[in-house]
Parts: sequence; structure tokens; C-alpha cells
Amino acid sequence: MKILVIQLARLGDIYMTWPALRALRRTHPNAEIHFLTRPRFEGAVEGLTAIDCHKSLPVSTILAPLVQEDADIDTSLERLNGVIEDLRAENYDHIINFTFSPVSSYLTHAISHLHTTVTGYSRYNDGTLCLSDEVSSYFYAQVGIGKANRVHLSDVFASMLDLQYTEEDWAAPQLGNTAISLPDCYMAVHVGASEKHKSLTPQAWGRALNYFAKRYQGLPVVLIGAPNEIALANEIQNAAPDAHFVNLVGQTKISELFSVIQEAEILVGCDSAPIHMASLTDTPTFNLSIGNVNFWETGPKATLGFIYRIEDEATLVPERLGEILAMLLEGQVAPELINRKGGLVSYERPDTVLERFQWDLVQALYLGGAYPMAERMEIIQGAIQLQDINAFAMEQIALVPEKGLQIIGPLLDRAEEVIQNISQMVPELSPLISWYQAEKVRIGPGTLEEICTAALNVHDRWARHLEAYIPHEALMQEEEGVDGTL
Repeated sequence: MKILVIQLARLGDIYMTWPALRALRRTHPNAEIHFLTRPRFEGAVEGLTAIDCHKSLPVSTILAPLVQEDADIDTSLERLNGVIEDLRAENYDHIINFTFSPVSSYLTHAISHLHTTVTGYSRYNDGTLCLSDEVSSYFYAQVGIGKANRVHLSDVFASMLDLQYTEEDWAAPQLGNTAISLPDCYMAVHVGASEKHKSLTPQAWGRALNYFAKRYQGLPVVLIGAPNEIALANEIQNAAPDAHFVNLVGQTKISELFSVIQEAEILVGCDSAPIHMASLTDTPTFNLSIGNVNFWETGPKATLGFIYRIEDEATLVPERLGEILAMLLEGQVAPELINRKGGLVSYERPDTVLERFQWDLVQALYLGGAYPMAERMEIIQGAIQLQDINAFAMEQIALVPEKGLQIIGPLLDRAEEVIQNISQMVPELSPLISWYQAEKVRIGPGTLEEICTAALNVHDRWARHLEAYIPHEALMQEEEGVDGTL
């Protein structure tokens, strides 16, 4: 069997894919496993022995003709087609797309054959999105910023492959010794992040680390980061005169960071690749989660993992951050911290009523859990409205073969607008609405009759989920023929 795994996201996503690749190798010892990444992030593949072949998607080479003064679309398409032909010639038996992006879905479809099993996003022959498996549908509906999902991405990957991790899947790579000189005991701090808005300013880092140095005296701080973060590291050092720094920023390859992280007392960093490298070395990890980040999905998986969540730097008191770090190294866990735990959900944090309802609803939809009890009348009212709209949509869909989409289509579009508005007005019901929208996307090409039948099936299943929040009296009225209106 020849398998291709696609991961076109950043360094951290690649490291989160390592355990799944190892589990895949363990369960398919005789398979030929290829791994496709972007060249910019190929350093995150060094030491990954679970694969037989690493392939790069030369994005810059493909796009270069488009960004010159006279854009050359033909050359760009020629280069893209050449890459697709080379990948297609591999004749893969199974393609696993862990990227969950539009570009990766088109690529997956383009290099697939009729016999190829596809897991993850792909495309139908008419170009529409194909959610080829249940986990892809879950990802489309529930995963991402502002969504209710609490399953870590690494566990989503395992679920896609129907695999269970073992301890060996999370081991650090064997890369040999490095020439890096390090203190006997130190705290490692990654000064940057995967995106600038996810990190702290050098002034905030400096104040926090300076306070830490005064409170927890004598522990050196080893700064790590990429070459483009050298200036940031220098500013941090200038802003923390009481701290003892070892500055390695821009002086290491990405793979060399494993040894730096593995020997650290603790790794401190924002949303970035070192956080996920520390999950493989099982180094105690302090993740500063800032702004537009979903820590449930991308937080540290080290046994001793801690998350300090702030909405933006304006709400941060750097000296408190330094104090929390010192307390942690003294064996005290500050009440502000979100703690690592085992199980389906990787972290433990007090919920708001809305957060708990949404997550419980997700579990009811996908895991057979109990539907959460509606504690606001608006939830009941929203569900009744959705049920009315759902009944209206089913009536209209049944009329499509007779009256045609030209007449019925605008009515169905209006129904979808109302459904989306209810999702915003009653956020508790948004996971249920997202489930419905994903199931509609899963309807593939076919004859008009086939599509209508599939759509009615989705609406029928949605009606059964909605019934959990419809009072008995309303259900009785519906059975007696009282129709809802938009």
C-alpha cells in the first residue's frame, strides 16, 4: 500500500501531525508512506522516521510567474500541472489530507485515482467541496476560532484514521548531540509566535522576565527563536537587566531546538512550533495564549502543560506573568492557569454557561451524549423557529421537481439566511446549525431528484435533533398540521 499524508500548514501543525504519522506507521508497518509539506517548513520533518519519502509542494516556484511585472498565468499553470502529474504518477492507494483548506482539497482531488481512498477534504468532479468522512464533516462544522470544539487537533488526526495513540507515538526524535552550550539548569523562552499578533511586545516580555529574575533568582533564561526574531530578542534583553540570558535566537536549526527544549526546566512560549515540540519531549510547558487562538485545539500536550489565557496584551500585567512563572517553578499553580488533563478534552478550565451548553450539544450530536438542558427561553424559541423554517424548507424542496429551482431556489436561500441569523441571535444553538450546514455540504453531485432526496434526508435528521428543544405542545401542533412561516 502506498499512502500520501498532506500537511501544508505551518511548523506547529507539522509537529502535531508526527504522532499520527507514527501511529499510521505502527498500524501499517509494510506501507510506503509519503509526506507532503511546503518547502518553507521542511525543517520540521527532520528526525521523522515514520515516513519513507518526504515531498515538497513548491508553492513559491508555482506562483513566481504571477507576481512579476507581467503576470504569466500560462507558465504558472504549467508548473502546477507538472507537480500534479508527478504526484498523480505515484498512484497512491490512500491520500490523507490533514490540512483542511480549499487549496489542499483541490490538490487532493487532482492527484487521486478512482481506486484511491481519500480521508480529509477533497473535491467532487464538479468542483464542490467533498467532506469524504465523518471527522472531516466534524472539522468543517465545529473546529476553528469561535467554534465549540474542545478536541485537540492531534486527536482529531487520530480520529480521522481511527487510531489510538501509544506513548511511543509521542517520543522525541533521536537527532544526536548538538554543539550548543547550555547551562546546567535553565528556563527556555520562545520570543516569537506563529503570527505576530499572537506574541508579546519585547517590552512586555522584558518586564515579565525581569520580575521573574528578581523573584526566582539564579535561573538563566535561554531565548530561542528564528533569525527574523533576533531584534526582538535583543530588545527583550535590554528590557530585563536583572535577568541572566543565554541568547540562541537565530543560531539554531529548528531540529536542534529539541535538545534545548528537552533539557529545560520549563518551556515558555506563545502559539508556536516549540510548544508542540515540547509535547514530543514531554517538557513542562507554559503556553501564553493570546487573542485569536483556540487553545483547546492547539495547546501543549506535555504531561505538565499550563495555559495562561489573555484576550490581548492590553489586559496583561507583565509582572503578574513573571510572578506566575516563578510560582510554577516553586510548585504552585496560580488560579489563572488552565491545566492539562487526560481524556477527550485536554485541558481543565471553568466554563461559562454558554460554553458548557455548546460543548455538551456537540457531544450530543457526534458522540451520543445527552442533550443539554435549555436554561434560557430564547433557546426554546430559537429551536421552534428553526423547526418552522425546516418544515418550510422541506415543503419547498419537495416542490423542486415540479416547479424548478428557478422558482424554489430564492425561497430556500431566504430560509438559509434566517437560519444563519438565528445562529447569531441564539449562540447556544450554533453547533446544531453548523452540523446542519456541514451535512448540506456533504450532499454530492447527482440528478435533481437524487439531490432533493438527499437534502430532505438532512432536513429530516435535523428535525429529530431540534425536537430535543421543542415543547411537547408545539410538536403536537405540528403533527396536527399547523405550519410555520418565515
